[in-house]
Amino acid sequence: MSGTRALGLPPAASRGIVEAYVARVAPQLPEGFAFATLAPWVSPHRPERLVTPHAGHWDAGEVASLLSGASLLVPCTLETKHEKRMIQKLLKQIEPSSNLRVALLQLLEIPGAMNKEYVQMLMARHDALLALGADVVILDPSDEKDRLYAELNQEQAWVEVNFQRVQCMVKDADAAAQAALEYHHELLWESIPKTMMHAFPPINPNLVETASSVGDYQLMHRLDTVSGNVFLASRSETEKVVLKVYDKADFLDAGDVENTYRELRFLRDELRHPHIVRCICVLHSFSRVYLALQVGGKKNLSQHLLNRPGCRLDLQDAVDCTAQIAGALAYCHSRNIVHRQVSLDHVVVDDQSETLFCRLVDFFRATRCVESTPLTTVCGDLPCIAPETVLETSYVAKPADCWSLGVVLLEAAGGMGSMRRAVGWPDDAGLEPAAARIRTFFSRDGSHARALAVVGGVLSHAVLARLSGLLEPEPAARASAGAPLQAS
Repeated sequence: MSGTRALGLPPAASRGIVEAYVARVAPQLPEGFAFATLAPWVSPHRPERLVTPHAGHWDAGEVASLLSGASLLVPCTLETKHEKRMIQKLLKQIEPSSNLRVALLQLLEIPGAMNKEYVQMLMARHDALLALGADVVILDPSDEKDRLYAELNQEQAWVEVNFQRVQCMVKDADAAAQAALEYHHELLWESIPKTMMHAFPPINPNLVETASSVGDYQLMHRLDTVSGNVFLASRSETEKVVLKVYDKADFLDAGDVENTYRELRFLRDELRHPHIVRCICVLHSFSRVYLALQVGGKKNLSQHLLNRPGCRLDLQDAVDCTAQIAGALAYCHSRNIVHRQVSLDHVVVDDQSETLFCRLVDFFRATRCVESTPLTTVCGDLPCIAPETVLETSYVAKPADCWSLGVVLLEAAGGMGSMRRAVGWPDDAGLEPAAARIRTFFSRDGSHARALAVVGGVLSHAVLARLSGLLEPEPAARASAGAPLQAS
């Protein structure tokens, strides 16, 4: 496997095809056209009016500078998942503008004669490009200006005709569309819960929702979280809760409803542990679901570390906090419940006393899973996600949770950013290449000590022993969450 393929970037040959195409075509096009490549530009001559990703993301300023143009051309071969993710991110940033036309240009890797397998592969990639939602997708675009113009205009004409046809259909079927939406809502939030989710509270038609209150709860302020709407709320001077808000408009299928149902069942009815936040009650309106949760702290562990010297905890605090979450995780695993998103962001910290008190939160992706049942849904993000969840077709969830616990210990004891600085995955790498580098790094002797010391020179034999067990690349050999940890 080549180096670029291992990093998840397009292989060198494909990147060469893309850059050669841009180099031929860019000088021919007027100022209204710009190019975007899905990997950093490596050829000696970089054309004008070209944007490329940085650290796996698109620079908002560079993208904004294109919005006054007419067309953005994105040549690609779509050989890797990284390319697809970069297109999705680019389209999301451009979406607010209605002026810029985005054309995905699918370049052929093998010109001329093609066998059946290659054609099938090309069409599968073409279908994937169409599904991304760009204005135009062209297979094997011309590199001659006038022919390229004709191809772009022809494809755009087809898009506009189809759009007008759909608009006419929508206008003629407004009543039917509204009825379909109402039926969809009834099916997801009433029929399915009534039949299969008996503990899901029914819709309360009398629940009053305002900008400052929900039912009896007064909204105090929004909490800074990685995703979603979460508020600190109160029902009296002494009764405070965290209201986690789920907007039903964001839920498109029964799987999302099931995730919400599992979260409320786990946190309200099944899990009773001092280091797991509890759900006190559920409020259900026609448009939203509110989980009223125990207040576990105003900051998550990531935010807490940012305010500490060296962005890390004292060794004893790091050991204590991680041991608390390990106990919560071991308790979940003993009941065949896996969290699947253990991270610094999903640990809240109460620092009002001399001893830090931590709780595990956000069970939206949690599920029930026996010891060896393989799962396929990728949950989590860097730096805490277990490599096998990204790199393998299936994984066992309990060892994946334990890997994430190991990263929490590493970041808390060694310093925030220890994993990234130790492994050093490239800025433009996606999830897959970073996971591959992480797995390779921790396969080497002495890697755990290097990672622990990379930020602040931390050395602890007890922490290293625990890291070696948890950050074990082979899931079957990985330590469990319940293994003891003592500072030294």
